[in-house]
Amino acid sequence: MAAKTPHTAWKSLFEGDSLRDSYASRDSPDRSGLLAMILTVVAWAIAANVANRLFLSGVQPFELAGASATIATFGLAILDSLLGRSHAKPIDRPQFTLGLILVGLVGADYLAIQRLPVAVAIVLLFTAPILVVLWTSLTSRNLPSRPVLIALSFSIFGVLLVSNLLASNNAQIDWLGILVGLTTAVFFAAYIVLSDRVSATGETIGVMLKVFAVASLFWIAYQLTQGMPWMLLAPENILNVIYVGIAGNLLPYLLFFWCIQRIQAERAAIAATLEPVVAGVLAWFWFGQTLTLMQIVGGFTIVVAITWMQFQTTIPNPLDSK
Repeated sequence: MAAKTPHTAWKSLFEGDSLRDSYASRDSPDRSGLLAMILTVVAWAIAANVANRLFLSGVQPFELAGASATIATFGLAILDSLLGRSHAKPIDRPQFTLGLILVGLVGADYLAIQRLPVAVAIVLLFTAPILVVLWTSLTSRNLPSRPVLIALSFSIFGVLLVSNLLASNNAQIDWLGILVGLTTAVFFAAYIVLSDRVSATGETIGVMLKVFAVASLFWIAYQLTQGMPWMLLAPENILNVIYVGIAGNLLPYLLFFWCIQRIQAERAAIAATLEPVVAGVLAWFWFGQTLTLMQIVGGFTIVVAITWMQFQTTIPNPLDSK
């Protein structure tokens, strides 16, 4: 049975009477799913830093997004031919739309990593759960609960800190980078919400093959207008490009989709908040990227606020003890 996604699970935060029902329908944690989510986090964090190395060598973010999507598509096609059975199932509209959202997500993410410290770019990305909750509030026409409002307030404060918007010298702020970083959160929120419908099919490899195929076709069309991406093919870059395609796209997105079919998606999101920490440590170790105390406090505030908010939907049912 497919696990509840944030769009469904967090809806209980707005509907008091449905909270009891949401407790009854929760699945028990799946250790294999949680382990896969942790592997996803580590893969994303390492790939973000490898991508940053490519950007420092002259590779452009959209070139890398296109190449990595194409590599992931070929890899998924091989896996699908061996393990999947999606050849008889045509792509549907939600899967096609999810592919377009993936284009925006990866493209904006790589552009943010190029312009901002890696940890800052990823922290901004992981404000997406807040946006999911706000979207649920709008669609359900209910005001957010007090825990959501508190988490939202702390998250906004954390964004102000991590973006250095409260610093005395605003001339050093990369405003475009901050805007792009927040845009990644919008795309990631849309990706989470739409995955609610797509993951219900029970497929994993076949669905992700179709999603990445749509993304690849978009990026190939874009690259035709830009000419040959010679920097991608440079001997010193080619292995890193392949790594980002496999370990930064194919494996983590496949594992992420597999996870939300087996564990509560809010539990997966809690585990995913480890990524800014892992990526920040790697960025410091590899590139000497450091954050100010204000940015560290801001990132910690965002992670704690989102984790606390998500735990509001995973607390035990108090009625079970009666």
